[in-house]
This record gives sequence, C-alpha cells and structure tokens, in this order.
Amino acid sequence: MANGYKILIADRNRHVRDFLRRELSAEGYRVEVARDGREVLGRINGEDPPHLLILDLEIPYLDEPEVWARLKDRQPALPVVIHTFLPEYPINLTLPIAATFLEKKGDTDLLKTVVAEVIEKHYPQGVPAREKTG
Repeated sequence: MANGYKILIADRNRHVRDFLRRELSAEGYRVEVARDGREVLGRINGEDPPHLLILDLEIPYLDEPEVWARLKDRQPALPVVIHTFLPEYPINLTLPIAATFLEKKGDTDLLKTVVAEVIEKHYPQGVPAREKTG
C-alpha cells in the first residue's frame, strides 16, 4: 500500500521529524522533512511534490498568508494531516486544502493508521504512473 507514496513531514522539532521519518519510512513511504513554512513551499514546488503533508501548526513562517496561497495554487488537493499538540482544531484556522486533525500524543500507530486512511481516500487508484519512482 505505501509503495510509491511520498510524505512531507513539517515539524519544528528535529527529533520529531527524524523519528516520524524513520517510522513512516519503515512502513514503505518515501519521506522528506521540512522545518518551516519556507521549506514546505520548496518541497511542494519541487520536481517530485509529496502526496501527503504532515504538518505541525507551530512551525516557523507558517502564518504568512502567501504560504497558504502558494500551497493552494501549487497543490490544491494536497491532503494534510495536522499533527500538533493543540488539543483541538483552532477555530480561526482556515485551510484551503483537505485536512485531518490529529493531536500529538506519541502514538505513532494511530498516526500510521490515519496516514494510510487519508492516502487511500485521496488516491483510490494508487500512485499515478508518472509519479512512481524506481
């Protein structure tokens, strides 16, 4: 199921980024990381954009309006798993993209399940042939 899907993990904490990269790579996903909103945009605008974004809402440079506008322009249907310590979805947050909210609790099994479900929902036909890598 995971083969070919690329996930971008955006988290302010290097240890969390590295841990989640190891966990999701072990599941067969291709994983990249970003430490701030600018790096997220760089990865999204790259040659091989992700199929899913796991996003900590507290990363630097995320609150800049152009970050969300450029995300929407580049990949309007990019699914996002908001993975944060905030106990609930912030009322004032308006994401122009499909989002699932998951509170950080240290439960990687739950995160892996949510990632698999989101990918299955958004990519029912699998990875488009042009995006598969060898």
